[in-house]
Amino acid sequence: MSGRLALIGDIHGRHDALTAVLEAVRERGITRGVCTGDVVMRGPDPAACIATVRELGWPTVMGNTDQKVARGAPRPAGHPASDRVGSRSWTIRRLTTGDIAWLQRLPRRVELTVGGVRVVVSHGQPGDLSVIVDEDTPADGLLRQAAALRADVLVVGHTHQQMVRRAGRALIVNPGAIGEGTVEDPRPRWAWLEVTGGGPVVHTEVVDAPLAPPRGG
Repeated sequence: MSGRLALIGDIHGRHDALTAVLEAVRERGITRGVCTGDVVMRGPDPAACIATVRELGWPTVMGNTDQKVARGAPRPAGHPASDRVGSRSWTIRRLTTGDIAWLQRLPRRVELTVGGVRVVVSHGQPGDLSVIVDEDTPADGLLRQAAALRADVLVVGHTHQQMVRRAGRALIVNPGAIGEGTVEDPRPRWAWLEVTGGGPVVHTEVVDAPLAPPRGG
């Protein structure tokens, strides 16, 4: 349905969690989506995650961990980091040159229209992957950013925390992390956008399975 859009991101190399979320998306009957990046690093299945996201064909932006891996130049094979599952060097060594090239080509920002609503997607603050957008971001800053981007809905990632905030007439959304949860709640998270007669509405979702362990878990 053209008026609905799945919002996923922060996969972090967890293919089992990604598969579970995509099954939930299918159960909703949603066929269109976007990804807020951080497809790889910290999890055990980077190549499988890239393959699945590429097969989906959904617009995907570059996350900070994607950027780190895309730079290449892993540490020497004998370095401890090269043996640590999910590290940058370990991840690079499990990807093909095609995988790395795909990461390198990821855009910093994606813009699309859903049911007449303009959606802008970025991993962190548009233009700067290192600047987060969260519940503590001043409302006036969000308002200026949404206005500058002409965004009805601004979708971000990075913090792993689900968030739906309003800035003037715009919605600021973080769908949460697929691949990293917390000790208290290791479940994958995602969200979806629905365009109704009253405007855009965001639904946050949780997959009821412990597939998103905390970092280092």
